[in-house]
Amino acid sequence: MGLFTKKTSELETLEAKQGKLQGKEQELQAKIGKIANGLAIAETNLLVDETAANKKQIDKFKVAIEKTQKELEAVGVEISEVASQIGAINQAERQAEIDEAASALEQELYRAHKQKLFENKVDALKNKLYGASGFNYNANMKRLAGVKSTEEFDYSEPAHAPFIEATEKAGVSGAARAEKEFKKLVAEIEAFIEMKF
Repeated sequence: MGLFTKKTSELETLEAKQGKLQGKEQELQAKIGKIANGLAIAETNLLVDETAANKKQIDKFKVAIEKTQKELEAVGVEISEVASQIGAINQAERQAEIDEAASALEQELYRAHKQKLFENKVDALKNKLYGASGFNYNANMKRLAGVKSTEEFDYSEPAHAPFIEATEKAGVSGAARAEKEFKKLVAEIEAFIEMKF
């Protein structure tokens, strides 16, 4: 049984008990009212006829009122205790709701902040990378082949064939390695910012 179910069951039990106690409180108040009416009649009888029996009856009514008043006070204490327990459960449930909402909010803000940090870094990297890929990446190979850096290989020249082949092979291999590492990096970024591209 979950904590919430247990607390709900306990709350229902306490509310039922509170209802019974309030019913008993009303009964005792009504009883005191009736006894007080009987006492008033007995006191009137004593005014008319001062007998020992009338005095005894007044004493009985007073004792009955005192006894019922004590019962009423005891029920009042119980009602107060039950109300306090109900209040504590309601407060605990409210605090649990607040804690749950705060935890969800913290998670949302955490994810949003990670995404914003990433977005800012991407913008900064874009600014740094702008135009940086236009460099002459095969200048060394051209130099070895005797080709000027501003010129291209001559595909009809047999002497350029090994350099062209090595350049193309290096290009395919470099691109494949970059794509493999990039896929891994993107997977890590997706995990970090909790988004799929």
